[in-house]
Amino acid sequence: MRHDDGRKLDHKTLEAIRVRAVQRVMDGESPEVVIKALGMSRARIYEWLAAYREGGFDALKAKQISGRPKKLSGAQIRELYTWITTFTP
Repeated sequence: MRHDDGRKLDHKTLEAIRVRAVQRVMDGESPEVVIKALGMSRARIYEWLAAYREGGFDALKAKQISGRPKKLSGAQIRELYTWITTFTP
């Protein structure tokens, strides 16, 4: 059985898939059938349904990925760039 890797999809596409899958289950379709049609793991649909029950469709929206905070400010990066490009060792 093949499972699609959702990490390969952009966040807006994943959001649309989550909303559409939960809507199909709310319309009476079996969660097993819905997730099998999407080709993702079985546990995923139940995570989406739990999130929907907790916070509605807003809980299924894509969240901002923050990443690691920068160690240098913009001014420090500009100064470093200047040092590297204008001076020779």
